[in-house]
Amino acid sequence: MRESGLSIDTWRMWAMLTALVVSIPAFYDSLMPVPSAWIVSLYGLSGVLTLGSSWGRTPRSTDSRTFWSQPQHADRVLGGAMLISALLPHSNNSTGALSWRLAVELATLIRLLALSQPFWAGTGLLRLVAMAAGMLTLCGVGFYWIDPQINSVEDGLWLAFTTAATVGFGDVVPNTTASRIFSVFVVLLGYGVLSLVTASIAAMFVGNQERKVEQEILRDMHTQLRAVRKEIAELRTQLEEHRTAQQKAGSVDDRPAS
Repeated sequence: MRESGLSIDTWRMWAMLTALVVSIPAFYDSLMPVPSAWIVSLYGLSGVLTLGSSWGRTPRSTDSRTFWSQPQHADRVLGGAMLISALLPHSNNSTGALSWRLAVELATLIRLLALSQPFWAGTGLLRLVAMAAGMLTLCGVGFYWIDPQINSVEDGLWLAFTTAATVGFGDVVPNTTASRIFSVFVVLLGYGVLSLVTASIAAMFVGNQERKVEQEILRDMHTQLRAVRKEIAELRTQLEEHRTAQQKAGSVDDRPAS
């Protein structure tokens, strides 16, 4: 039963991650000058997967005051909002549809970060660098896809890095509404990921320095401990000699006078 429950939870987690990731290209494609017809299918798939992953999940508390703190309730609301997004007109033709989809995308980003937190927590430097490189690569391809003035994938990758690092050289900039909105999410995600990488590098150097200090402290403690042991041994020797001398003096005093 335990293995079955674990497999169901794993299936729900990956279904939810798939739903959240699939909704991202749907949002940006709706901002294109000529949106594709499949964005309706992507939003519908995202909504169905989100609702399906939240269905049958046991609440952590039955207290009505904690209704919105339950993940399954928030996921149901998010899934319904994705289905509504599939029915709205294209974002480039309707300000109301753009505002609605933007709010849904912000909620999607928050849920995606909360759900993917275990993948980032407690990871090593190499894994963090690989994950950061993969994320920046996807962001670079995204810039190349949604911004017609980005002429190559290399320019998209450079724009993704300078945006995520908040450098902003200005040689390559977002030019459309879609790419500008995309740059906001790149800053939010990329800056956090790059901060984890730099923090891990700093922790590595600090850890090496701390280990050196600890080794020096341990060497000093061992030296002092050896000195204390030597002093104790000398005191024991002197005490034994003093005790032996007292015993000899006592035996001489106890002998009868001739």
